Amino acid sequence: MKGPAKVSVIIPVYNVAEYLPFALQSCVDQTLYDVEFICVNDGSTDSSLEILREYEKKDERFIVIDKKNGGVSSARNEGLKIATGRWIMFLDPDDYLAKNACERVWIEGEEGPCDIINFGTEIVPKQPKAPAWHYYALSVPTRRYYEFTPSVLFCEPSAKPFIWHQAYSKALLDKSGACFDEELRLGEDQAFLICLYPHASKFSFIEDKLYNYRFVRNNSAMQVLRKDPVKKLKQHTLVVDKIFSHWQEKGFLEKYPRELLFWALEFITVDLENDEIEKEAISAIASRLDTAIARYGLKPYVKSLDKTGKSYYKSLTKMMKG
Repeated sequence: MKGPAKVSVIIPVYNVAEYLPFALQSCVDQTLYDVEFICVNDGSTDSSLEILREYEKKDERFIVIDKKNGGVSSARNEGLKIATGRWIMFLDPDDYLAKNACERVWIEGEEGPCDIINFGTEIVPKQPKAPAWHYYALSVPTRRYYEFTPSVLFCEPSAKPFIWHQAYSKALLDKSGACFDEELRLGEDQAFLICLYPHASKFSFIEDKLYNYRFVRNNSAMQVLRKDPVKKLKQHTLVVDKIFSHWQEKGFLEKYPRELLFWALEFITVDLENDEIEKEAISAIASRLDTAIARYGLKPYVKSLDKTGKSYYKSLTKMMKG
């Protein structure tokens, strides 16, 4: 393929030889031809790189980058550096695309115009069923927005926390300087999205299920961290701090303080209500969030939260006391 692509699909790869052929074949089968598939091998120790090289030889649209292990965020960032497509999509290597995914995104972008396209997801396999929240967050009603308001980000269930069922205009990513925070080992998608959305002004939500999400996979980062709720919560408080910092730097915090405060309280407090976590650890994490709220000048806005938001903060203060 010569010249810039219509769509770039970035695929971070680390030790997924069992699933990788399904993901790559779903790329080959795309109904839109003008697509580049940027595969970033992040120091795999299994046969993942060999599989990538095979596809690279067979199809000129595959671009393989081989790098030392640095985590999924660093892999995605490497892909972003060389992507030429007008639209950027992300594919996790244990998932796969619907055949018309790239074409549907391209058509929607041409009909728009829009900055972010959010599409539906099929959760596979059917059994065991994923938690109900996943079906709620990954089902997308068709509608468009022509300006950013906090409700687009915080009230549309599918706006977060996953990046892979959305497509982003390269113009938006270039303008905003968006990239993945390589310090984060969990919640990097959430941080990317909450930092990116206020930079956009046109959003398209379409119900078409263009992505197949493999909910069950052994040794995934998500599964590993589910077994360590304290580590997960520590990472989540770091996510909150990173988002607070970005919003403050870009002037969004001054415009929408209550909405971001409510999100942060809900994001952390709900997971803190876990009987499996020692009270001392809960108190430390709750204190960390409260400190961040104070540091970024959000304490005065607690009084203006709705009843639910105030109850979250009340719970947080109780947890701080142990």
